[in-house]
Amino acid sequence: MSASEPAPVADVLHFSRISAKGYGDSAGFKQALGLIWFGEPPESIAGQTSGSIPDLPFLSVSMPLLLGEAAGGGELWQGTPGATELFDGIRYRRDETALFGVLTVDDKDSHLAADSQSVYERIFRLLDHVGYPHLWRTWNFLADIHGSDQGLERYRQFNIGRQAAYDAFSQPAASTAPAACALGMPQGGFRVGFLAGRKPPVLLENPRQTSAYHYPDTYGPRSPTFSRAALIPLENRHLLLISGTASIVGHESRHIGNVRAQTRETLTNISEIVAQANDRLPNNTGFLLAQLQLRVYVRRPEDADAVRRELRVCLGKKLNVCFVQADVCRQELLVEIEASGLSVGL
Repeated sequence: MSASEPAPVADVLHFSRISAKGYGDSAGFKQALGLIWFGEPPESIAGQTSGSIPDLPFLSVSMPLLLGEAAGGGELWQGTPGATELFDGIRYRRDETALFGVLTVDDKDSHLAADSQSVYERIFRLLDHVGYPHLWRTWNFLADIHGSDQGLERYRQFNIGRQAAYDAFSQPAASTAPAACALGMPQGGFRVGFLAGRKPPVLLENPRQTSAYHYPDTYGPRSPTFSRAALIPLENRHLLLISGTASIVGHESRHIGNVRAQTRETLTNISEIVAQANDRLPNNTGFLLAQLQLRVYVRRPEDADAVRRELRVCLGKKLNVCFVQADVCRQELLVEIEASGLSVGL
C-alpha cells in the first residue's frame, strides 16, 4: 500500500443480497447496519412483516425488480453496529468501521435543488458530529427525474443542490466525492442512502471517461459530484464500490438506441475501473469483474433479457446480478450498472 493510501480499517464490513423470503428471517438483521430495498415493501408481501426489526435504517425504493425476481429484494449492509440513532431526519447505525444512513424527502411541491442541498448538508453535519467524516458511497433515487422543476430538469436541479452543499462545507469534489448513483423512480419523492467511514477511501477515475465533476455545462449548470469508484482498505482485504456506470466515453453518450451495445460499452468502463483498483493492490490480490455483485438498472423492462444475454456473453452464466427498472439520468441511456465486491486472491 502506498504512503498516500489510508490505513486499513477493521475487516468486519460486508454486504449480502436479500430476498423477500430472507426478510422473514430476522436473525440476519442483528448485525445489520442498514438495508436498501427495491420493489414491493416487505409488509405488502404475503407472509412478511417488518415488525421484528422496527428500527433498522431502511431505504425502500419504488422500483420494480425484473426477470422473475421476487416481488421485492435488496442489499443488506452488515457490521457490528449499535442501536439505530436519529440526527436531523437521518436514521443511521454505525460501528467502529462504517456508518450507514438513510433519509427521505416526500414533499411533492418542494424544489429539488433546495432539497438536495439540505439533505447533503445534513449528511455532512451528521458525519462531522459523530466523527465519520468520509463519504464512501451514496445512492440517490429521485421521483420524476426527467421532469421539470422551475424550468430545469429535476436531475440537473439535484446536481445544483448537491454541489452547493459540497461548496458550503468546503468539500472539493476531486478529493472527497464518493462513489454514487442517481436514478429515477415513478414515485417516492427524494430518497438517499449513504455509507461513510472514519478513514478516507481511495477515489478512482476512469481514463476512458471525463471525470463527472469536470463535465461541460451542456449537462447542466453544475456538474454531477461523484467519483467513478471508491476503494476501501479493510484489514485483510479491500472493498470496491463502483458508481452507477453507463455507455459514456469522454463525456458523451454512445450507442444511442442500441441496448446491447450500451451494455458492452458499460462493461468496458467497469473493466477499466476494476483495472484501476487492481493496480493499487498487491499482485496476489484483486477484483474479478465476473465475481462482483452487479445491480443493473434498465429503463425499458423489455430490454432486460437482452442485457442479461449480453452480460452472460461477457461474464459467463454465473452472474451475481439483480435487475431493476429505473430511469437512467440521461434520457438516451438505456442501461446503467453499479458494482461492488471484496478483493480475492488472484
